[in-house]
Amino acid sequence: MTVPLVLIHGWGVNAAIWDALVPELESEFELHIIDLPGYGSPHPSHQEMSLTEITENVLNQAPEQAVWVGWSFGGTIALNAALTHPERISKLQLISTTPRFLVGNDWKCGVQKEAFDKLATSFRGDYTKALKSFLRLQLYKADRAEQRASRQMAKDLTSQLVTRHIPSVTVLQNGLTILANTDLRDQLPHLTIDTQIVAGKNDPLVPIEASHFLNENLTSPHSLIEMETGHIPFLESPKGYIEALTRFSKTEL
Repeated sequence: MTVPLVLIHGWGVNAAIWDALVPELESEFELHIIDLPGYGSPHPSHQEMSLTEITENVLNQAPEQAVWVGWSFGGTIALNAALTHPERISKLQLISTTPRFLVGNDWKCGVQKEAFDKLATSFRGDYTKALKSFLRLQLYKADRAEQRASRQMAKDLTSQLVTRHIPSVTVLQNGLTILANTDLRDQLPHLTIDTQIVAGKNDPLVPIEASHFLNENLTSPHSLIEMETGHIPFLESPKGYIEALTRFSKTEL
């Protein structure tokens, strides 16, 4: 029997980010690839939504129980769902996910406010141009050959994502507002679900130390997988990622 699997994309993109994995995953899983409201479908009438409202929207699209995978902002949504509706999630995989996105007086594992504001400004203009630059930033580049490969991957992904849907400025800025104001650190000990943390050692947006913090502060059964990637491990190292996901989702507690 195939395992129900919910996939939740990150900020700025849509569910097409998972397309390259579908041929490998669909033989093992019953896939539920979800678009966050406004990111991959016609703009919702209410474009400024809270973390709670977006979480409820995703829960309404998901099966009664499944393994949930959340990447980046999608990881924030998945983590919030696991904390508030644990009965709906059999296992939880958090990819490139942090309990707090911005740096603070007691949190050094985040993005600086200046860089965050610059990102927000870039997406108020040409979405396609901003998205391509944003994707290039996320990919790890060890040498010139990988720099060329990352440029091409970012270009191809941008075309794929833009063809699916272009989110409104309001939806994008609302997502950034949620990221800027969310801090789930104090909630981590309350998580009861078996969790796998997947982190890129060279992630420029979610430092590896943030994943270490998750690993050290979760009290439910959990594990940490560190990969030689940037912010998108499932595309930068798809074979290793799929192997980790399959082992995790199919292993009994």
